[in-house]
Amino acid sequence: MWSATELMETHTIHPELLRRRVRVLVVGCGGTGSAVVGGLPFLHQALIAWGHPEGLHVAVMDGDVISPSNCVRQPFSRCEVGHPKCVVLVNRLNLFWNLGWEAVPEHLVRKEPLDRVDVVIGCVDTRAARAVIQECTSRWSATSYWLDVGSTSDAGQFHPG
Repeated sequence: MWSATELMETHTIHPELLRRRVRVLVVGCGGTGSAVVGGLPFLHQALIAWGHPEGLHVAVMDGDVISPSNCVRQPFSRCEVGHPKCVVLVNRLNLFWNLGWEAVPEHLVRKEPLDRVDVVIGCVDTRAARAVIQECTSRWSATSYWLDVGSTSDAGQFHPG
């Protein structure tokens, strides 16, 4: 449990992130990841509207391809089965919002440094995948933030009290 002092601390964003494009890596674009990725253009537009010089640059990393079962619970259609998830999602966003975001159709690997990333958003559903993200963000990385918004085998992010 956090103390009152810890809860009252103010977080200050590093000034560099207010002067240049914020580099975001989303790892995983299944159910949670596709929803997160779909919301990031709104954050990008809000940053620009409020005077940020460049907003966000997002790379979406996922080595999975679309399967028929993905079409039931994720924003994919049957005609996209067999195509890389991240490529389909990023292409849609780039076309609609006129962005230049990147798709990386591969899985994150342990020895891959994240030296050109400011924010990692993990949208994965296994402990092993979380361990890879942790390793890539802790030792050799320049990553400033890691958000873990993935799910587990039997729960998502919202747990009723």
